[in-house]
Amino acid sequence: MAKKNSRKPNVFFPSLTQLRAFSEAARLDSISRASQELRRSQSAITQAIQSLEAQLGVALFARTSTGSYLTDMGRILQKRADSCFAKIDSALQELLQDGSSAQKSRSSVGRRITRSQVLALIAVDEHRSFARAAHSYEASLSALHRSARSLEQQIGRKLFKNSAQGVTTNEAGAKFSNHMLSAMRELEWAKEEIRTGKTALSGRLLVGALMMAGSHYTAVELSQFTRQYPDVRTSLINGTYDYLLTKLRNGSIDFLVGLLKNPPPTDDVVEESLGNEAYVIAVRRRHPLAGRKKIAVSDLRSSEWIVGHSAAARRGIFEDLFRGGLLPRVTLETHSLAAIFLLLADGNRMALLTRSELALDQRLGNHLTALNYVLNEPFAAIGVTVRKNWEPNQVQRTFLDFLRSRGRARLSQSCGTAPPDGLS
Repeated sequence: MAKKNSRKPNVFFPSLTQLRAFSEAARLDSISRASQELRRSQSAITQAIQSLEAQLGVALFARTSTGSYLTDMGRILQKRADSCFAKIDSALQELLQDGSSAQKSRSSVGRRITRSQVLALIAVDEHRSFARAAHSYEASLSALHRSARSLEQQIGRKLFKNSAQGVTTNEAGAKFSNHMLSAMRELEWAKEEIRTGKTALSGRLLVGALMMAGSHYTAVELSQFTRQYPDVRTSLINGTYDYLLTKLRNGSIDFLVGLLKNPPPTDDVVEESLGNEAYVIAVRRRHPLAGRKKIAVSDLRSSEWIVGHSAAARRGIFEDLFRGGLLPRVTLETHSLAAIFLLLADGNRMALLTRSELALDQRLGNHLTALNYVLNEPFAAIGVTVRKNWEPNQVQRTFLDFLRSRGRARLSQSCGTAPPDGLS
């Protein structure tokens, strides 16, 4: 896909032809044998490897009279390149298992997929139309169409459909795009690991934080982490659980931090507990019940409440609190912590918050307080969710270890409990 000055982040996604030449030379410890295997000239294989070395700024091979052997940096790229191609192969297996292309050789199709085709597919899926994708990438519309349609023809499956906004990906195309994005991230992680091997810890973190018990907790930890590792760039994405889970599964984020589902709703992710937080009933400081020593359930039932949506864990706690009697009047259902803070401060309403969420209000203005009412409910399990069989790079491992060490200590203090064992 022809591109001018792209507005997209400068990620490392080299030519897949170059990457295949590197992988074959790495597997065989020989450029000449790789050229025979791929039926390309030795000079073409050498140029492909040199191009990768120039992009990464490192030597990938130590060349000797007996062959070409991977350097430490080369082994990093080989590991991630193998994962990239494995994900492409797995995506093709899923895509071709039941269509007109079933007779095609999956490996043959995979070898012909190009960088421009992958970028075109991801761009159209992300922007939901060819026109918007071309504008965002500052690419010509005809070049984008050519790359995307050639991928569709090559695979032998429809990947696009007409919509009110224009032509965009269909269900199969969207799934395939997610797999390709995950494969592309493997190469970005390779570059970050190689860069880290040469300098101080640096790279990019993509962290998803749930809007309730997740955003404040993550922001506090990131504040400390970025002071300690100033060369690491972090993108913090807030959203609902379903939204962030989708991003985690397709590789758009590295971590999902917040309340755990225990067990997770899909079998391709795993959860690790960082600790527990107590729930409290939060009200404004001048609420009639604030400061009262004894509070009955009937007092709580007479107030207006702000609750989470029906699938939220604390919605179940709210309903259990009044089991056997009428529920209080619910003013609003929301996952927005900012909206809850404003509504609590502006009237005699109540809401269930975790201690760290209440601590956020105390940092922002100290308008709220907790009622003197002990909830006989389980603690909120705070933790991190990652993809199953995920292999983090050094930046991601460092951040995860940071969450484990700092998070467990802080969360255990919140509940007065010992830090729980991890699932790592």
